[in-house]
Amino acid sequence: MLRILILIGALGGLGASVPSHAALKDAIAERGRQEVHKNQQERLQALTQRGRIGSFQQLLGTGRMQVASSTGASEAASRDAAIDLAALGFTAADVKAYRARQIDLFDVAHRFFEGITSPTEQMLMADTIVIGTAGQMRGARDRIDGFLTEVPFSVAKSLKGSRTAGDIVHIPMNSGPLPDGNYQRDFSEVQFAYGKKYLLVLSKNWYEQFVAIKKKRAESSFTALPYVVYEIAENNALRRVSRTLKAGPEPENVESVEAELRRLAVSSSQTGGVR
Repeated sequence: MLRILILIGALGGLGASVPSHAALKDAIAERGRQEVHKNQQERLQALTQRGRIGSFQQLLGTGRMQVASSTGASEAASRDAAIDLAALGFTAADVKAYRARQIDLFDVAHRFFEGITSPTEQMLMADTIVIGTAGQMRGARDRIDGFLTEVPFSVAKSLKGSRTAGDIVHIPMNSGPLPDGNYQRDFSEVQFAYGKKYLLVLSKNWYEQFVAIKKKRAESSFTALPYVVYEIAENNALRRVSRTLKAGPEPENVESVEAELRRLAVSSSQTGGVR
């Protein structure tokens, strides 16, 4: 709409009616602020629905983030990070515990959701990390979470979180058959191979937040969204099969992941942190 108005003004010689460059920048900035506020309100409503609004309020009292990797740290950015940390199951106690280890969770969360994170920070933000074997993709049933299908994984070993060997973990998929008979393919999703073993860095908390934002309900089964996925080859070597972000060095094998998780661990009582 702005572009049309500017074009009409220029063609008609009505220079005085065209907003100045500064005014345009102010208008764009104001729309940006409105979008940020709307987005935050939707996420806060989801937190309230999930019973996590108290954690958010406590996180706000832990201080503003440093955002060492960013310019222009602001109150809005800190509020964003507090919402995200609460959504992922972290608490004010977690922030304090990690700051004692020179790790600022506000800063980590900011980088994580900006997509400039590392595999280590993805593991830190995850609440579930398991080694599991992929089953057949399942569909052909009504889902209440808005996804079309799911891939079940039989857990062989749990590296972080509440799962144990023998449990089933479900990863929901946007790819699958549509009611009109067509097939939807999300090319950003990992194409899991039946019977292969994977190291899955997951978040049940993020799945529940995502579903709540979409005004859907979470499935009753243990369902989690993947942050990063590695196929496990011979000698426990890892090959990343999920999309690569602007990340640091990839772990070479399962043992290096276990060592990194031990290095990051601060307490067995963390809700969202390493356990």
